[in-house]
Amino acid sequence: MCTCRHLQPITPAPCIGGCPSDALSLFGFEIDKVLENIAKNENPSLTCKENLPCLAAFGVDDWVSLLLESQKTFTCKLSPCANCEINKDVHISSVIEKRLDEANSIVEAFGAYRILKDFLGVEKTASRRAFFNKFIPSTKEATQEQKSLERVKKAIKPYLPDMTQTKVVTPFSLIHQKVIDQSCTNCKECVQFCPTRALSYNGDGTKILFQMGKCIGCGICEDICKPKAVKSTFAPFDWVDFAYDRAKVLIEHDLQVCLTCKCAFSYKGGEKVCERCATFEKEHAEMFTLASEIS
Repeated sequence: MCTCRHLQPITPAPCIGGCPSDALSLFGFEIDKVLENIAKNENPSLTCKENLPCLAAFGVDDWVSLLLESQKTFTCKLSPCANCEINKDVHISSVIEKRLDEANSIVEAFGAYRILKDFLGVEKTASRRAFFNKFIPSTKEATQEQKSLERVKKAIKPYLPDMTQTKVVTPFSLIHQKVIDQSCTNCKECVQFCPTRALSYNGDGTKILFQMGKCIGCGICEDICKPKAVKSTFAPFDWVDFAYDRAKVLIEHDLQVCLTCKCAFSYKGGEKVCERCATFEKEHAEMFTLASEIS
């Protein structure tokens, strides 16, 4: 069971969605196949009993993409959850329902398509052979798999020109925002280790920029920041900024040259000495005193 602190513990599926390097994936599973199934059926429905993995493997971004790309209302059959051995204390089914509800809330702004929830019994049970055949890669020429977040942005863009209101005040789980406070030392580690390049620098290195549309909420920037200057936050946002990866300035540094080591540092007032040199002089004050006495 996944216990990643950034995602609720449910099944092995969330670690796949949250892995910043795509080291984990469902072998042979392609969301395009699910999309094809929805497109070709008049009344499409999805269930884990018909050659799909657990519906908890689909994140909010996946459901949004399926709705916007198919431009169809479809049904998720949730009755198998009642007898599922991993659905302890109905935790799995409640997470699935929460994601479906959030996807419906997001898509309300773009169209009338919805995911319906069906709790009636599912009569058809797929054979083991059919299940494993579903995960055998297609013989068709495979295109490079798109990141789920990139797919959502691509699906949203065609709807934006016709929308009268693109600003959103409701928090959604696929939207991640950051702030950086003045304790930032401009060490550059948050930018260096950001796996999706949601954090970056401007041309002269004085500003740290953030692109909400690239952030997957992995939390690496927060974990690696020594002064804990980087934090997650929520503020009203614009779908245009999200879909088109518009950058915002999180912090701007006044770069000055340290009088001691002659290296550039983020100047915050007072003597123009970087934190490293100031700390070193403070910790070794006795040594400098002895040296002056000897001379």
